[in-house]
Amino acid sequence: MNIVGLGSIAVDSIVSVDALPKEDSFCIIKSTKLLPGGSGANVIVQASRLGVSCGFIAKIGDDVHGTELMNSFIGEGIDNRKMIIQKDGTTLHTDIVVDGTGAKFIMLHMGNCFLNLQEKDIDLSYISSADIFYTDLMPYGPAVAALKVAKQADKKTAFNMQVNLAQMNAFGCSKKQLLDSLAYVDLFAPCREGLFQLCGTEELDVCAQFLKSYCNGTLLFTLGKDGSVAYAPDGSYHREKAVERNVIDTTGAGDSYMGAMLYSYLYQNYTLAESMKFSTVCAFLTCSNIGARSCPTLEAVNAFSV
Repeated sequence: MNIVGLGSIAVDSIVSVDALPKEDSFCIIKSTKLLPGGSGANVIVQASRLGVSCGFIAKIGDDVHGTELMNSFIGEGIDNRKMIIQKDGTTLHTDIVVDGTGAKFIMLHMGNCFLNLQEKDIDLSYISSADIFYTDLMPYGPAVAALKVAKQADKKTAFNMQVNLAQMNAFGCSKKQLLDSLAYVDLFAPCREGLFQLCGTEELDVCAQFLKSYCNGTLLFTLGKDGSVAYAPDGSYHREKAVERNVIDTTGAGDSYMGAMLYSYLYQNYTLAESMKFSTVCAFLTCSNIGARSCPTLEAVNAFSV
């Protein structure tokens, strides 16, 4: 196995509206789609579509949403044998409301499975046998145990902080635990809000200096329409602009970017600049359609012209 992921997984109900409503106001629903998702799983789907062998670990229910997720992995060619299915369980699922500009808000139905994944549920040998281990550190306990096992086996590791610090706390991971986990991470990519909360500043260079005392790997800051910035362990720095074209739905853009980085930077050993350019194209192509799993194939990326 090239890449094994452990992290968030969900079924997303995508509701397209004419405009995001303000308090006590209305919107008109234009369409509704039910799609497999979850940030952690979406990252692995993107990596798989680029041509690497992938597997995933999470706990889901034996409900209709859990069945949908298991079948989606089969359709994507992703190994689902290490997924844990809870009898009479309710799978994590979301309602995502998105307008014509790509702006959105997300509502979580947590269920009773996702955060109940335990370290004892995981086949750690499955992780140590992979080339790369990826996680969003959710849930924290089994994820950090897997990070340690991967590093002990001298494997490459990546941690994508997909939510803000308050949400990480709600999911059972404190700021200290998060920072301590970075000792086992080769590529750390926090979301913009999470980065600024974690470091207590919006100055990117100051953020990088703060995080370097915890992480010896590459620091990757994704900044939405402002592109992305990365700091390599050797002290080099690279900024990549976002693709300046209209988007339809930004859901999953960051997931696609991260999956592309797993493929290009950690698996194919592209340079940091090459990887960020490649990943930026993947993220844009994902924004060109509705849903987090609109991520492209390698052929689509290669055919894209800026």
